[in-house]
Amino acid sequence: MYDGYNKIFWGIFIATFNIKLGMIKILPAFIGFMIILSGISSLYRETNIEPFNKAKTFSIILIIGTGIGELMGLLSIEPTNFFIFNEIWIVFNIIMEMLMFYKCFEGSIEYFNVNNYENLAEENIKKVRFYIIALTIDIIFLNFALIFDIRYLNTIVAIMIIILRIYLMVLTYRFRNVFTE
Repeated sequence: MYDGYNKIFWGIFIATFNIKLGMIKILPAFIGFMIILSGISSLYRETNIEPFNKAKTFSIILIIGTGIGELMGLLSIEPTNFFIFNEIWIVFNIIMEMLMFYKCFEGSIEYFNVNNYENLAEENIKKVRFYIIALTIDIIFLNFALIFDIRYLNTIVAIMIIILRIYLMVLTYRFRNVFTE
């Protein structure tokens, strides 16, 4: 379990903080999501809890989605030419990310309940609810920012997404530490 949560932690880190060298991303977001997929797969192999399997499916969709987005950026496809497509693509990827993490944490909560970590499960139900509500609000603001071209709102949305990913990193770090004892 430790290794699975550790991979998820570092995958979130890489997906959030991309490293660029000039025009080329050394560690693009889809690499981070591939590491997250590896972590979720480890958790599923160890537990056989179904929400982890569903999280894997959303993770694969997200890897393909972010990979296509990176390819479009590499090919220098002008975003204004495909404005509606880009808007839908961005929102779709964020929704897939939300579903992936929701299923991952649902599986974790189920595991904690089965293995006598009821307090940890109860505490994390509230944290996952907060994450889902905050990200849903963020997606609504993102749509307004993209449709009406509100740049400052776009910046606020980006900052909120970074904060929510750091929040997820803290949660997975806590899960990981449960299994070091």
